[in-house]
Amino acid sequence: MSNLKSFHRRPVTSWADYKIDPRYPLLIFLTSFAVAGQVYLGFFQRWDAIITSLCCTVGTELMLVRFIYKKWVFPLSAVITGIGVSLLLSSYLLWPYALASVLSIVLKFAIRYRGSHIFNPNNIAVVLVLFFLPDYVVSTPKQWTNAYEVMAVILSLGMVVSYMANRHDTVISFLSGFAVFGFARHYFFDTPLWFALGPLLGASLQLFTFFMITDPKTTPNSRPARIVFAILIALVDAILRLYDVNNSLFYAVFLVAVFVAIPYRVWTVRKYDRVKSRRAG
Repeated sequence: MSNLKSFHRRPVTSWADYKIDPRYPLLIFLTSFAVAGQVYLGFFQRWDAIITSLCCTVGTELMLVRFIYKKWVFPLSAVITGIGVSLLLSSYLLWPYALASVLSIVLKFAIRYRGSHIFNPNNIAVVLVLFFLPDYVVSTPKQWTNAYEVMAVILSLGMVVSYMANRHDTVISFLSGFAVFGFARHYFFDTPLWFALGPLLGASLQLFTFFMITDPKTTPNSRPARIVFAILIALVDAILRLYDVNNSLFYAVFLVAVFVAIPYRVWTVRKYDRVKSRRAG
C-alpha cells in the first residue's frame, strides 16, 4: 500500500467519500425529533422558533454561496443546522434563534482551513449565545425527558446516523469515556453515582452524542484520532462538571476543537501535502 493511501486518502473528509450522503439520515433524525417535540414531548420551543431558525440558516447560506461562488446550491447543511439550533436552544424571544442561526452559517464560511470549515456550526453558535446571552437563551436538556421509548428511538436512529457517517467509533469512545470519568468523579470526588452516570440514560446526552460530535467535516479523518478526540471531550466535560459549569458538553467540544482538533488538522494536512509532493517529485 502506498504512503498516500495508508494516510487514509485525504486528511479532510469529503461528502464524495460516501456512497450515501450521511447528511440525509441526519436530517431525518433531527426532523423526527423536531416534529415529536411539537406533537408529543411538549418542547419549550414552538413552530415559530423552528421556522425562524430554518429561515435564517437557509437564507444566510444561500446568500453567502451566491456571493462567494456565484451559484445557487440547495442548502442541505443549513437545513440541518437550523433544526439543530431550534432543538439545542430555548428562549422566550425569537431573535436569539435568529442570531445563533446566522452566526452558525457566517462563522462556517468565515473560519475555514483549506476550503473546509473547522468548527461544528451548531456548536460554535450555541457556545457563543449561551456564554454571552445567558439572560435570554438557555440550553434545553430537561425537555427531552428520560422516557424509555424516547431513548429507544434516539438510540436506534442515532446508531444509523453514526454508522452512515462512519463515526460509530466516536460515539462508542465518547460514551465509554463519559462512563469511566463518571465513575472517577464518584469515587475520587464524592459525586453521587446517579448524578455522575445518570446523563447516560438521558435523551439529551444521547442526542448530543449522535448529533454534535459525529460531524464528518469537523472530526478527524482517522479512527485513532477520532477515538482520542471523543475521549478528550468526555474528559474535559468531566472536569467542567467538577466545577459546576453549566452546558459543559458544548464547552467541551469547543475547547477540544480549539486546542486539539484544529492543530491536528493543520498537522495532518501539511503531512499529506509533503507525502503528495514527494510522490509527485
